[in-house]
Amino acid sequence: MIFINYLYDKLIYIFQRIFLFILILSSLSAYSQEQNLRFLEIHDDARINALGGNNISSYNNNPYFFLNPSFVGEKKISINYLKYILDINSSSILYSDSIKYIGKFGVGIKYFSHGKFRGFDKQGNYTGDFFPKEYLINFGKSYRVSNITIGTNIKFFNSKLYDESYSGFLVDVGMIYIPEKIKNLTLALVLSNYGFLLTNNHTDLPSNIKIGLTFKPEYMPLRFSFTFYQPQKNNFISQNISLGIEVLLSKYFNILVGYNHRNNKSFKLNNDKLRGLSYGLELTLKRINLNYSRLILNSISNSNNISINYNLKKN
Repeated sequence: MIFINYLYDKLIYIFQRIFLFILILSSLSAYSQEQNLRFLEIHDDARINALGGNNISSYNNNPYFFLNPSFVGEKKISINYLKYILDINSSSILYSDSIKYIGKFGVGIKYFSHGKFRGFDKQGNYTGDFFPKEYLINFGKSYRVSNITIGTNIKFFNSKLYDESYSGFLVDVGMIYIPEKIKNLTLALVLSNYGFLLTNNHTDLPSNIKIGLTFKPEYMPLRFSFTFYQPQKNNFISQNISLGIEVLLSKYFNILVGYNHRNNKSFKLNNDKLRGLSYGLELTLKRINLNYSRLILNSISNSNNISINYNLKKN
């Protein structure tokens, strides 16, 4: 009887993994029919992912300017790692500083790995293993005029999949606006991934517009964020809404909760009620800021993310 229960549990586990693999492949293939550069819109900052994944307005000295170039600010270094789904993972390192006559600038690199795949020709003969990978090199610059901060990213990307390769240059333009007459309100606008390919292979770029706001009610230890995502083409990645809530317990420790509507729709499995939700923790110790987040994709697949930010400027 014990052996039968053990065998049953193993079969259920294997079935779930196979079903998850098919689900992920179908989700990714739906994207790849229109674009092969989705890694540009998968971010590996734990704080941002905990708050819904597209948060462009909850700045809080976050140096992750890949998402919003207006985040380029203080002298900081940021290291991020995202364990996504299956063997897919992303890592990045960003550095920002402010120098006289140059102003605020930032440089960063992102590496996106799809794991290992076994290659076969059309006759089914094994041709060896291959490792699809993509990377991004980013230079950012921001300017502040009164209560408006404007930022720009110039990005070079390279994507090497099995038999397809893409590279090109992209530009982001972002803005953060803090109204003087409304306390604790931040408005943000970002135009992302507009540019051109350097390769002969054609694919659509994931160009999009994001609109966001963050608001903290007075006397409440909560901060709310809302982001609307509009793709350049409606048959591209669908429209998306993400929500985030920060529970501000102290200046040292916060709890983060978020929701991403696209994740809710893309990773549907049975009746997973928590699908699309995310949560995380933020810990600040002097010049070190640590963040951890977990994305609930469905009942058998989750994503983990950790970020370490270090303030290089001595107070």
